Amino acid sequence: MMSNIKLQFQKAWDLINQADKIFLTTHEGTDGDDLGSLLAIKLALQKQNKQISACIKELIPSNLHFLPGLQDISQNFIDQNYDLVIIFGCNKLERTGFDQLRAANCPIINFDHHPDNSNFGSVNIVDPNAAAVAELVYNFLKFGEVTIDKQIATCLLTGIFTDTGGFKHANTSPSALEAAAALMKKGARIEKIASSTMTKHKPAAVRAWAKGLENTRFDPEKQMVFSALSENDLEEIGATPDDMEGFVEMLNNIPQAKFALFLRQEGDVVKGSLRSEPHKGVDVSKIARTLGGGGHKLAAGFKIKGRLTKDRDLWKIV
Repeated sequence: MMSNIKLQFQKAWDLINQADKIFLTTHEGTDGDDLGSLLAIKLALQKQNKQISACIKELIPSNLHFLPGLQDISQNFIDQNYDLVIIFGCNKLERTGFDQLRAANCPIINFDHHPDNSNFGSVNIVDPNAAAVAELVYNFLKFGEVTIDKQIATCLLTGIFTDTGGFKHANTSPSALEAAAALMKKGARIEKIASSTMTKHKPAAVRAWAKGLENTRFDPEKQMVFSALSENDLEEIGATPDDMEGFVEMLNNIPQAKFALFLRQEGDVVKGSLRSEPHKGVDVSKIARTLGGGGHKLAAGFKIKGRLTKDRDLWKIV
C-alpha cells in the first residue's frame, strides 16, 4: 500500500476520532460498490458509538436490498450540525445531489477510485488503482484495527464483487482477490451476493432486456453498439430503470463493437452508461466527460436533462 494512502488513512481516522455526529452519502442512484462501502463504514462507526446519519438521493436498486444496515438510510437530506461528512464514489461534490453539502461547515472525507476525482475533500482517499471503493474501505478499516464482522464483510465483498463484474472485468487485481478471500473468511457469502446482484431477474426485467435488445443497433462507422429505453418503454413493460442493471455489460460482449452505449430515461433526465474492454483501445471516460459525466477508462456514465425520443430509427435527447 502506498505510504501516501496510509497518510490519508491516518488523517481520516484523526477526523473520525474527533467527531461525534457524522453524515454519510454516495452519488445519486447508488451502486453496489459505493452503497456497500457506505454501509460498512456506517456499521463500523456505530459500534464506536458515533451518531450516524446516512442519506442517498434516489431509490436504492432492488438487487441491493439484501445488504445489512439499509433500514435507516433516508432519501432526504437530514439537516443537522455535523462534525464530519464522508462521501463515497463521487468524483465531485455535486454528484451527491445534495446542494446543502456545499455549505457544510465541517471537514469532508472523500473515498473514491475514479481517476477524474477533483479531490474536493479535506482528506482525499483516492486511488485509481483500487478495483473498488470497497477495497479502499477494507484497507482503511484494517489500518484502523477495526474488527470486520460478517455484516461489514458482506457489504465490502458486495462492493468488490459488483465493481469487478463478478471478478470478470480488467480491474480485477491480485489485491482485490486477496481482500475478497479475507472477507469470505469473515463470513461473507459470495454465492448469496452473486445470486442477489446478478442472477435474480423479475419477469418485468426479462421483458425490459428483451425490449432493450429489440432497440439495439450497431454503428459500423463508430464501431459502437447502442440501445435505448424510453420512459414509455419501461411503463408499458412494468419495469424500473434498475431492472436494466448489467444490460450495458451484455451489449459490450458484441465482438464487432469497440464500445457500448445504453441510454434510459429516469424522471426528467437521460442517463447514459458506457463500457469497453482493454484490447479495444477506447477510453469511454473521455466520451462521458464531453457530456458532463465521468468514470473509468472502461466504464463511465453521464446524465443529461431532457427527454429521450425516437424518430423512426433515430434516438434523440430533447
